[in-house]
Amino acid sequence: MDFVGTILEFFKCVGPPIRQYVRRHGKLSEIMRNLERALQELNSKKADIEATLKAECDLGNKQPSNEVNDWWENVERINNEAHSIEEEVKKGKYFSRARLGKHAEEKIQEVKEYYQKGCSFPSLVIDEPPSRGLTLTTATLAGEKTKKVVERIWEDLMGDKVTKIGVWGMGGIGKTTIMKEINNRLQKETNKFNVVIWVTVSQPLDLIKLQTDIATALKQSLPENEDKVRRAGRLSEMLKAKAKFVLILDDMWEAFPLEEVGIPEPSEENGCKLLITTRSHRVCRSMKCKQVAVELLSKQEAFNLFIDGVGSSILQVPAMNKEIINEVVEECGCLPLAIVTVAASMSGEEEIYEWKNALNELRGRLRSLNDVDTKVFGRLEFSYHRLKDEKLQQCFLYCALYPEDFAIPKDELIDHWIAEGFIEEVKDVQVKYNRGHTILNRLVNCCLLESAEDGSYVKMHDVIRDMALRITSESPLFMVKARERLREFPGQQEWKANLERVSLMENDFEEIPSNMSPHCGILSTLLLQCNEHLQRIPECFFVHMHGLKVLNLSRTNIEVLPSSVSDLMNLRSLLLRWCENLERVPSLAKLLALQYLDLEVTSIEEVPEGMEMLENLSHLYLSSPPLKKFPTGILPRLRNLYKLKLSFGNEGLRETVEEAARLSDRLDTFEGHFSTLKDFNIYVKSTDGRGSKNYCLLLSTYGMGGFLITDLKVDKSVFLEGCKICEREEPIVLPEDVQCLDMYWVDDVASLNDVLPREQGLVNIGKFSHDLKVLSFGRCPNLKSLFSLRLLPALQNLEDLEVIECDSIEEIVAVEDEETEKELATNTIITLPRLKKLHFYNLREFKSFCSNNGVLVCNSLQEIEVRGCPKLKRLSLSLPLLDNGQPSPPPALKVIEIKKELWESLEWDQPNAKDVLNPYCKFVVL
Repeated sequence: MDFVGTILEFFKCVGPPIRQYVRRHGKLSEIMRNLERALQELNSKKADIEATLKAECDLGNKQPSNEVNDWWENVERINNEAHSIEEEVKKGKYFSRARLGKHAEEKIQEVKEYYQKGCSFPSLVIDEPPSRGLTLTTATLAGEKTKKVVERIWEDLMGDKVTKIGVWGMGGIGKTTIMKEINNRLQKETNKFNVVIWVTVSQPLDLIKLQTDIATALKQSLPENEDKVRRAGRLSEMLKAKAKFVLILDDMWEAFPLEEVGIPEPSEENGCKLLITTRSHRVCRSMKCKQVAVELLSKQEAFNLFIDGVGSSILQVPAMNKEIINEVVEECGCLPLAIVTVAASMSGEEEIYEWKNALNELRGRLRSLNDVDTKVFGRLEFSYHRLKDEKLQQCFLYCALYPEDFAIPKDELIDHWIAEGFIEEVKDVQVKYNRGHTILNRLVNCCLLESAEDGSYVKMHDVIRDMALRITSESPLFMVKARERLREFPGQQEWKANLERVSLMENDFEEIPSNMSPHCGILSTLLLQCNEHLQRIPECFFVHMHGLKVLNLSRTNIEVLPSSVSDLMNLRSLLLRWCENLERVPSLAKLLALQYLDLEVTSIEEVPEGMEMLENLSHLYLSSPPLKKFPTGILPRLRNLYKLKLSFGNEGLRETVEEAARLSDRLDTFEGHFSTLKDFNIYVKSTDGRGSKNYCLLLSTYGMGGFLITDLKVDKSVFLEGCKICEREEPIVLPEDVQCLDMYWVDDVASLNDVLPREQGLVNIGKFSHDLKVLSFGRCPNLKSLFSLRLLPALQNLEDLEVIECDSIEEIVAVEDEETEKELATNTIITLPRLKKLHFYNLREFKSFCSNNGVLVCNSLQEIEVRGCPKLKRLSLSLPLLDNGQPSPPPALKVIEIKKELWESLEWDQPNAKDVLNPYCKFVVL
């Protein structure tokens, strides 16, 4: 009996596990379905939380709580682990079924727990750390009076009584400079306010645009299709969520009710402040602001500012005397903008007769002018006339065709100048561009233009633009109604016979009257771009515009270009970019002077008739997705091509691929969009592995994009998107001099080694580009590592490395064989001497830069950004050593952006490395 009892006890112990084993083995499919259903519920909850987070954070001043971030990361982990179980089940291994069933059931339990957690958060968000706004570039404050104005404004800002301040004074007196100084002090010197918002209002007043600009300054957005009232409600909520804000509205021309825009009324209770600048004290009064007048400089302040601009060395010139300099300064009327502009125009002049002549010119201009405003323009016109070169003056006036406060792209401006004939003393296009940039630098140095954005744009000060428009109201005659939200096209009576240039860009009219045919025989530029409602242009409209040289209809809604364009024999620039509904362009056979033809992102299916006649064409942009036919023989006839952009989305264009490749050695820039690997390879092989001086090649199965956003510092780029490039029959062939390689959603690449050139089956690293500066991988699901150690010699020029959402990647540098692994046991040094930026985003399996004992040496490193990399253990970064043997940060390092918990958990090979790098850390939430 004891024996039987023992047997029974044994089966009591092992029976349940065996039954569980059998059940899981037999019902694995059902368990997996249960897991799938549980995951669906969890991911639905995740989507709900994501939507709620977006809504709450969009209102401003909020960010996800740490608890929510942890939950989010765990849900991501659960999804990854569930996916791994699914992959194992798909392999169908018989003896693994029970084990997988057990894992799946455990995962179902965890999924349910996290679903419940997702339902029980008391709050999803917490208050965001304060980020008060932007520091603006500004000139030095001129004079004690100006500094006192700044202190008066500052005192009112720091106090509670004054909630609205209006700074007023004549144009060019320095109101914006004062307000920039205030803005910058608010960023640095006080925590009194949560946010400082800067918006330039300009004229004409457009409340919809003002709403958009304020929301954009808050890094948020408003629905475009909503009416002004609803947008005002949304904007009001955004601003209230920021609580204590300072709103600076620069360059206001007319008053408006704050509630119409959605600006909460500033008060002592809410602690908000409104600051405005305007030329009119009436605007201050209407807005119920405390008025602060900006006065002219004293004579001594004016003299000092002038000497700062013209250069103090002028006082050392023997022939010069202080008296004549004082007289010139006096004619500037103590107005800062006039002083700075006139000083810039006189800089470098050391002959006394030049100064006497300048003084006579200034006095002559001002003698006939009576009111204050025209005297301001008279002083500024002096600087315009001091340019002396008529074409230089025309280049300057051309800038006034753009809207007020508009950032004008430099290259676009130079293209228009070339087409107008302002720069035609040379034939070489690159020399023309060089000349154009020289002109721009001259105008900036003369303070007639301002450099803007990243240096690729220029702007006109609003007073300088007013002066330019005053000149062009007579001769040369311009009609400028840019960004005025016009619904009606200017009437026939406004189209004067002596009009030379017209700008009607960015308005709201839908059509041009059917009988309109302006008699404007000397009109040379007509800018109609960004009239997105414009659908029809009458056939007769261009009939009497035979002098037209520049016609810009980009981003309009036209379907057909009038046939009268075919007779514009002087036309040099025809721009139709992003006319997405444009299906037909008339014959271009007579347009023998045409230099620029832009048909990018249109709906044309065939090349316009007569294009083979355009032998003067230097810029051809034909990257248009529907293009099906491009007759052979046309490209070789275009002997003066400088920039070429084409899309090859159709097999009928294959011969054109080879023709384009044969042009590569004489093109400055080529941009090609390819939809098949075969066409891409044909192009690269036909160029002998080296393309144009600048090129950008896109291979994509997602459809042909309208343009590529390329790193301006890199001349030769390849973008691979949603394509297979490692086909055994035809692997990809990359240019041998590529500088930027970007792969996005390329699912058959396991590492960069897969795209290396091969000869007789063997990798030939010598033929892989040694010029690579930028390397980026995004959403490549099978990417395991980026490159092997033996590829390292080819990457010595690498500057920017970015990996985004590649779910399988574990390391950057892979160990390929046992011999290399033995080397790593003694700390192999991986040197990337020019690497500046490291960016890793959402890499679930990423563990280290290099496995084992490999260390990374990159003393040029400036930025490290790590987000969403929960398994990261080592950055493998080797820090330079001081004389005492202690580690020091890379000399160029600026910032390390990383989650604090992850930073604390990282392992370092060097003692004290974490302490040394801590000051550079900017801790992020996700």
